[in-house]
Amino acid sequence: MNQNNLDFNNFKEIDSVSSFISEVKALREAEDGTSTELYFRGQEVEFWDIEPSIFRNNMLSIEHTLMQIPLQKIPMEFKEFNTMFDIMTKYQHYGMCTRLLDLTTNPLVALYFACKIHGKEKYEIESEQIEKEPDGVIYYTNSFYPSKPLDKEVEIVSALASYDLTKENTIIEIFEKLRQSQIIDKETEERWLQNEFFNEFVKIIQNNYMVIPTYTNERLRKQSGVFLLASMFSIFPGAEIKKSVIIKSKRNLRSEFSEKIFYIRGENKSSILKELDLYNINEATLFPELEHQLNHIRHINKECVQTVSEFFEYDTTCASDKQSLDVDDTKLDDYLLCNLSDILKSEVEDEDIIEIQKIIQNNASVDWYKRDNVISKIKMAITGYYFLKYSDKSKSKEKANIILNLLSETVQKFTTNNEVGE
Repeated sequence: MNQNNLDFNNFKEIDSVSSFISEVKALREAEDGTSTELYFRGQEVEFWDIEPSIFRNNMLSIEHTLMQIPLQKIPMEFKEFNTMFDIMTKYQHYGMCTRLLDLTTNPLVALYFACKIHGKEKYEIESEQIEKEPDGVIYYTNSFYPSKPLDKEVEIVSALASYDLTKENTIIEIFEKLRQSQIIDKETEERWLQNEFFNEFVKIIQNNYMVIPTYTNERLRKQSGVFLLASMFSIFPGAEIKKSVIIKSKRNLRSEFSEKIFYIRGENKSSILKELDLYNINEATLFPELEHQLNHIRHINKECVQTVSEFFEYDTTCASDKQSLDVDDTKLDDYLLCNLSDILKSEVEDEDIIEIQKIIQNNASVDWYKRDNVISKIKMAITGYYFLKYSDKSKSKEKANIILNLLSETVQKFTTNNEVGE
């Protein structure tokens, strides 16, 4: 059971795109015109922690496996990448668990992700249990100086992510691996093994980094994507520095973001998503892959959906009505439509007359002397209409037959009268 225990003293409600733009503008003005960048993260559920996917469900224990096996199985997919961070970026793009946390420099992109429909969750509010769409939240930070994939700190953390630290995990073993990979040199290794300089290394592996990635895919570019590279390696001191042990660990990254949080009530998500669409922020623009393009097209056309009748096999008995309806005269069409209520009043409710009238009108332009296919079409249309009303196929067909018989009798009378008149 989820508890809606957010501290709303630090929360600012967003109920429209314009209100969020105003809030972001105020944030930037508060920076006194500095060039400090704001980084945003939108989450569709307010009770989620802020953590990269590798920190969830104990996946951190197999991170080294997830990092290494794709390079062994499908090396050609990564031949153009020069750094482990770039490889991790591609993993992230295709849904692999990594220690990268998605952020964006575009606040409207964050708003979109905060407004994604999650589905109802159970809450306990003031001892009452209810189900509702979770509130979305937007976090932001301005406390990071941006790094690049080739920065030494980023290379070290990315390399450690690929190591199995359940085995070779002493400082001297780690330094040796980093030196073999040419990430650090012998001089740096010797420096960090000294007590007065060891903290330089500790600081690197216990800080997080905001990394501006190489835009190797269109999705990153369209989302103005950046990554928070989570480090969080713990060190257990040994008898001497080189015997100290490094292990992988995790924690909620909430402390990396401002205390001020924007939130969107669950009931307001859909309206804001529609408004964002006016700004060209939607699934199709943020996810350029074909599957997302098609999903967006399907979604935006939902409102055009109309009721579709059930399938009915062609009934050859309709041909027996051919002679009864064998008249080719627009006067007959007019007569049937004008007198439909009187013709069908004994068997058809008033509310159904209009629908049957539409069915006849849709077929009025067809040659009445070639009635086999027309009769079948009319019968199927009337049967389909009644099936939607009764959800009973047998009853619907029976109703259609009665109506066709009444129409047949009327056509026969009309034809006879015309012939007498001639």
